[in-house]
Amino acid sequence: GWLSDIADYHRVYSGQQRHLVEVGADEADHIQTWLSASIGADVRIPDLSAFGLTFQGARLLVAAGKPVSQLMYLDEQGRVVALCQIGTDTPREGFGEQTINTFDMVSWGGDDANFVIVGDTGRGDLAQIAQAAAIDV
Repeated sequence: GWLSDIADYHRVYSGQQRHLVEVGADEADHIQTWLSASIGADVRIPDLSAFGLTFQGARLLVAAGKPVSQLMYLDEQGRVVALCQIGTDTPREGFGEQTINTFDMVSWGGDDANFVIVGDTGRGDLAQIAQAAAIDV
């Protein structure tokens, strides 16, 4: 259920220019503290610049009735890639790929959270981005 909610949010927020994020990238320390406390799991901001992605900032969402952190990145073409994280007692095992609406997603689990990278259908590099993000988060 939470991934469908994330696809809906991504459809709305990825089209925003001025209001892409709630808190800008210049407040990275605040973002990590705020979102970690909000979702009940450690939120870290991975460096995804090797994929041409620049961190823009973050927002707090609700999916499946639980708080979710959403870290927003832009690529060189201005396309949005988001990393979302939800606290859980039952982390997902391994990586899973799926398409919901017009977005490709790669999801995985950590110690106390589940994660998903979401971007436009057909990007082709989301699995690699997810694997890199999994190392940093």
